[in-house]
Amino acid sequence: ACVQEIIEQHHGTSLVSYFYQRALESERPEVVTENSFRYDSRKPQSKEAALVMLADSVEAAVRALQKPTPGRLEGLTRKIIKEKLHDGQLDECDLTLKDLDRIAQAFVRVLSGIFHSRIEYPENVLSEIERRKGKSAVVNQ
Repeated sequence: ACVQEIIEQHHGTSLVSYFYQRALESERPEVVTENSFRYDSRKPQSKEAALVMLADSVEAAVRALQKPTPGRLEGLTRKIIKEKLHDGQLDECDLTLKDLDRIAQAFVRVLSGIFHSRIEYPENVLSEIERRKGKSAVVNQ
């Protein structure tokens, strides 16, 4: 799949649910149609386009998580993939359920690496680490 096609397909006909929900809460929800809040594009036609769709959706949702623990990252990742599947967004590409499971595992592995918590070292330990880095830089020159 060429990059331009992937860009064109990566939203598919997905519902922009935040704005759709806001519209339903408006003064006249009876005039709100779901199709007015869907992207007007083609569903992903290739595995690559579907992968970009899933990655884009998961990344956006994960940014909104308050405390991204590995369990929460996995739950949200699998929820989003399931929603895309049930919404028919993956109907025109040839991803299997096994592929989707592997994709979820890969996303969770990468996201857990990005969001892992760092140990807070006391100031004296940090300055010792910096001092040692300085010595090794001199030795390696």
